[in-house]
Amino acid sequence: MKSTKIYFVCPKNKFASGGIKQIYRQVEILQKNGYQAFVLHKKKTKEKWFQSSAVIKSSPFLFKLLKYFLSGKKLSFSKKIKLSLLKRQSETIGKNDILVFPEIYGNAIYSVEPEVRKIIFNQNCYYTFNTSSINRNNTCAQESIQTIITVSEDSKNYLEYAFPKSEIHRIRLGINHHIFNYSDKKEKQICFMPRKLSEDVTQVINILRQRAASKGWKLVSIDNKSEKEVAEIMKQSLIFLSFNHREGFGLPPAEAMACGCFVIGYQGQGGKEYLKAEFSYPIAEGDIISFTKNIERLMHKYESDPQSILEKGKMASDFILETYSLKNEEADILKIWEKILQ
Repeated sequence: MKSTKIYFVCPKNKFASGGIKQIYRQVEILQKNGYQAFVLHKKKTKEKWFQSSAVIKSSPFLFKLLKYFLSGKKLSFSKKIKLSLLKRQSETIGKNDILVFPEIYGNAIYSVEPEVRKIIFNQNCYYTFNTSSINRNNTCAQESIQTIITVSEDSKNYLEYAFPKSEIHRIRLGINHHIFNYSDKKEKQICFMPRKLSEDVTQVINILRQRAASKGWKLVSIDNKSEKEVAEIMKQSLIFLSFNHREGFGLPPAEAMACGCFVIGYQGQGGKEYLKAEFSYPIAEGDIISFTKNIERLMHKYESDPQSILEKGKMASDFILETYSLKNEEADILKIWEKILQ
């Protein structure tokens, strides 16, 4: 029923995050199609590094409760008083509403608002058990979640195996072609994101510099940028280095491919479905020397035959924008929620 209120619990990030962007995106699609869907933050402020029409609600009570449950400590009298005060400032969640949690809150999810239906929007299956212990059995609580939404075939396979009693739905994430779109105006520029697997990033970049292999090329670190700034750097760059690490999907390499970059690097499990050998260069995770050697080969190839590299960038862009279109994403989301609410 479209009258049901759906709250997507969402942490805040100072830097660009594909996971948060996808929470906002799902809320936007549901709102546009007549559903009462909201982003639920700790405070009623939107993310500033990208634009969104999603309606924001706030619940400092729920986020404080999550923090307490994650700490594993008992609620003292003073903490209960504090929670009571915070509840007065928070959005009221009714028994007929739905709370959608990201997987990062782990076992704390099952203790919050026990009478309210919960759904997991799991964007990285490899974080699912991060708050679990090998010394404590939480299977009964975890089995109370009947529905999980995820974002790749790899994640779907993982979750179907781990939670055989739950209903697992997969969304094809949509790449915003209005922002991330093909450009053949490429510079001799290599871009990368330094936050994940920073040790690998440091090794690859410094080996390239040590060997003077990058002479005449710009190495651009994409960090603390807005979504539009990220897209502009990708459109200028010929090569994007993927440091995907156990990703549910891994948006940045897909966005780079949409911009016409030749992507080389780690698939990170979820990226296996789009980092294909026909138009990219997958590298076994942790194989630093193979990674660096193949970047050098790619640079030399561009010097002798630039058109062949540009053509692969165009193939990659076409594949991404067709497979992971906003239209496909919207269709998947609406089909899933229609089934959930029937």
